[in-house]
Amino acid sequence: MNKLRMIAMCLFAMMVTSLSVKAQEVTITLMPGWTWISVPITEVQDFATTLGSFTPMNGDIIKSQWGNASYTNGQWRGNISQFYPGYGYMYKSTRTMPVTMTFNVQQPDPQVIVTTAEPTDITTNSATCGGSVTSSSGDYVFVFLRGICWGTTPNPTFNDNYMEVGSGLGNFTVSMTNLAYGTTYYVRAFAVTPSGTFYGEEVSISTIDEPDYVDLGLPSGLLWATCNIGATTPEGYGYNFAWGETQPKNYFGWDNYKYCNGNGSDPKLTKYCTDSNYGYNGYIDNLTILLPEDDAATANWGSNWRMPNKEEWQELYQNTSYTWTTQNGVCGQLFIAPNGNSLFLPAPGGCDFGDYWLYWSSSLYIEDPTLAWVFIFYSEQSSNMGGNYRNWPGRVRAVRSAP
Repeated sequence: MNKLRMIAMCLFAMMVTSLSVKAQEVTITLMPGWTWISVPITEVQDFATTLGSFTPMNGDIIKSQWGNASYTNGQWRGNISQFYPGYGYMYKSTRTMPVTMTFNVQQPDPQVIVTTAEPTDITTNSATCGGSVTSSSGDYVFVFLRGICWGTTPNPTFNDNYMEVGSGLGNFTVSMTNLAYGTTYYVRAFAVTPSGTFYGEEVSISTIDEPDYVDLGLPSGLLWATCNIGATTPEGYGYNFAWGETQPKNYFGWDNYKYCNGNGSDPKLTKYCTDSNYGYNGYIDNLTILLPEDDAATANWGSNWRMPNKEEWQELYQNTSYTWTTQNGVCGQLFIAPNGNSLFLPAPGGCDFGDYWLYWSSSLYIEDPTLAWVFIFYSEQSSNMGGNYRNWPGRVRAVRSAP
């Protein structure tokens, strides 16, 4: 990725001098400490010219790949003194508060129209975004790189967090991961062409706050989330997942199950298989617990969270008393711990007597790997573990260790 980025930037630096340009005012927010800055100039400029009316403070530093300079007594001193087209720089501000730096640059006329898509699938630590790149004239334009960039301050650039999604014109999507809980991010699509880097309009997202949890005083010390994955309240049903899949869906069958290469009458597994009779072409891996990348709790809420295994579900109902009840108009089972804390599991099917509801564990049903262990509770107040086909829908309640 970095090699492609360097090639694109070098080509930009060589080719941009022959293009028509227009004046553009660029604003960058400098945070206390280090900030990546992108200077979309078309020719070499010294620091004073580019920074214009912005006044640095003593001790400020500008750093590039090949050197640095510090601001002392009204002058930049060091082994660099100029900005070069197509390169990123780091600016270290000695201020204790963010400050806005505005300067005028010459920006080439765009050859492409970049559009930022509205983000979707926003979780506590991820979101899906993307965009499109089209030719502004209708003629073909060579696009070296395209993707999205994001940051916690407005106007993110190619020098902030970014992810490339191939090259050329067209639509694209990308998953932003490792985001922070309850944080606002600013997102823009970008495209790198022979005439420079161009950005789409800015959109913003706010990730979901870190989920609440309850300490039931269990022997393991395990903490249980107070709501299901996909819900924001204890009474919310949340998403339905197939076992080992991390995205919800509306249709559940062997024909669209992620780890099956077969059909409903003869499903053949391609992952999590302990018996070659059930594996595709005799496949077997002896994996019996979901890996983090296949755990819906980890994928949606981050590495602190995971799905409980079979034994942890058993620990829950063996060390609490439970009762069938209605909470805020929603039927479900309430687990009450000896320490006085409680945990509510909503029943998505309603309050009909004799019905049962399923919550996934992370444990494979080893004797028949087409099944996984689920926690089952009934409206008549009983609870136990059972096997359920992996391709069926089920809810997910997450657990974590103490912070």
